[in-house]
Amino acid sequence: MLFRNTRFRRSGPGALAALFFFGCSGSGKNATESAAIGCGSSLLSIPDDPGVRGPWKVGVRTAHVGRLTVEVAYPAEPGSEAGKPEATYDIREFLPESERSKVPDDASPAVGPIGGNLFRDLPLDGGHGPYPIVINIHGTASFRIANGSTLAHWASRGFVVLSADYPGLFLADQLCAATMAAKNGTTPPCSCAQTGDKDIAGDVKAQLAALDSPSGDLAFLADHIDTGRIGISGHSQGACVAAGLSTLPNVQVVIPMTGSLQVLPSPSLKSLMYIAGMKDQVIGYDVVRFGNYVCEPVSGQDAASDNKEAYTKSPGPPDVKKRLVGIAGGGHLVPTDLCQTNAQGRNAVQEAEHDGVCGIDQAVIIGLPGIFDCGTIDLPTGVKDVNYASTAALEETLLCEDRSAAFKNIKTALPTIGEFQEAE
Repeated sequence: MLFRNTRFRRSGPGALAALFFFGCSGSGKNATESAAIGCGSSLLSIPDDPGVRGPWKVGVRTAHVGRLTVEVAYPAEPGSEAGKPEATYDIREFLPESERSKVPDDASPAVGPIGGNLFRDLPLDGGHGPYPIVINIHGTASFRIANGSTLAHWASRGFVVLSADYPGLFLADQLCAATMAAKNGTTPPCSCAQTGDKDIAGDVKAQLAALDSPSGDLAFLADHIDTGRIGISGHSQGACVAAGLSTLPNVQVVIPMTGSLQVLPSPSLKSLMYIAGMKDQVIGYDVVRFGNYVCEPVSGQDAASDNKEAYTKSPGPPDVKKRLVGIAGGGHLVPTDLCQTNAQGRNAVQEAEHDGVCGIDQAVIIGLPGIFDCGTIDLPTGVKDVNYASTAALEETLLCEDRSAAFKNIKTALPTIGEFQEAE
């Protein structure tokens, strides 16, 4: 899982490293294989190994749902990608508009996943489905494709995935909110306006309401999705919010990635999984860190703690399957694609500081460099761990696939899984 059009090296702890990069996983079985049945859906045959790319090429569309800009990834009609270029992104679009031109083209090339089989605006595979829904919530000062590798992986295996830029949490908004220069700040504060006040729960509800009767940019999903089967995942502050949204109707599985608030019980909840880097210096794996200050409990949740304590406090058997995955050497950003450097050898914080992008060292409590903790694991290995574990949980719950062998063998299949717990 590397990227085309630029050279990359892993960046060390404390690096933002991908305002400018997005990747996805490798290819799987051919889409001409026979159909299988999962929770009432007609599907192509999905490999038993949840870490292997699925049988579908992945389509992607940018949709607008109320105030939200949403990236929608989905199983594409087999063969519809023939002759089409792979999707690429100019990640500068997630900066405040006034700052985008400061980053030169050669420091932020249009990028797309090598071998990712991600294509823009392909027809959805209407011959199969209906497909369950996964809502993804990015972390603080991040954006909708920050963990694009995992989103594409899920879509390749039979899920429709929605990932929005969340106002108030969104990168540009966090930079725009940095109106007071830090004592030793190297970049000026931003003078731009935010896209809106933070209301992540309301924004998730708006997406789910739009999916009940898809129209406009989502009309292509009509009659092809099952809103009775919903998963919610999130990273960092997005994980904390996801944990509190388990009570929404038809949410069957919740996957907080580096989150420190417990999942709430609900009648529809069947499964939960915490995934985190064991070297997380922002929201600690088993110790409280400064990142918990941004995680605000809702009714029924205790104060933010750490990943393991949040897991312990969450509901479990007999009603809910409950698992914890600790990634050895993983930092706070291990569930994302963010730990990269560009052709100039700079991570994205360094590039933004070099180019004078406003607010980089004033945003988010102690500045963006402080929350971009990559740990010591290499990025492709970390993403592979996340894809394997999260996909197994989603498929077990939303596609009725037996993934007991995948969980039983997880530490053998993935040597960098340092801890795996499954409540009995």
